[in-house]
Amino acid sequence: MDRSSPSFGDAQLRALGSRIRTLREARSWSLKRLAGEAAVSVATLQSIESGASSPGLLTIVAIADALGESVDRLVADSLAESNSVRQVHGKLARRTRGVHELTGLLTAPRMGAWAIGLDAGTTLPDAQRPRALPLFALLLSGRLELAFPDGTVEVLAKGDSIHMKQEAPIAWKNPGAKPARMLCIADLRTQDKG
Repeated sequence: MDRSSPSFGDAQLRALGSRIRTLREARSWSLKRLAGEAAVSVATLQSIESGASSPGLLTIVAIADALGESVDRLVADSLAESNSVRQVHGKLARRTRGVHELTGLLTAPRMGAWAIGLDAGTTLPDAQRPRALPLFALLLSGRLELAFPDGTVEVLAKGDSIHMKQEAPIAWKNPGAKPARMLCIADLRTQDKG
């Protein structure tokens, strides 16, 4: 047995699922569309894309064929991605508005990272607020008010940072006259515990 050949374990299954999702999204296909093209159930495809299941060879062949990808290339890309450091390049516009996830292209990220931009006098919508804890935030420009469940309000100015261990803010507001930009980073490893 050649011990130098890479194994295909949990990390590789997550990378395989991520690769399938990337190929599907590059075609602007829904889960339902790919499931139909590959003759598998949507639930099966969701489980594969999340890395939660170990699909059989016939299933992988059907999915690869539907995506126009060879099985060996799909497996090789998954092995390479899971066994290496992944660097993601991107640019944020100077006037970032809303929340932009920075780790979305990574397979099973251990950290979450978001760039948040708020125009003067605006509040971050509830659905967009990062809730992962612990959360570290650095204000890159402008001013920001963070309101917490216990009634405290923290006002941050450019260059200020805050580390939230127990509670995430329930309100994010830019009280200033200029746009505010913030970088937030969370340890996602703790999300699986408990």
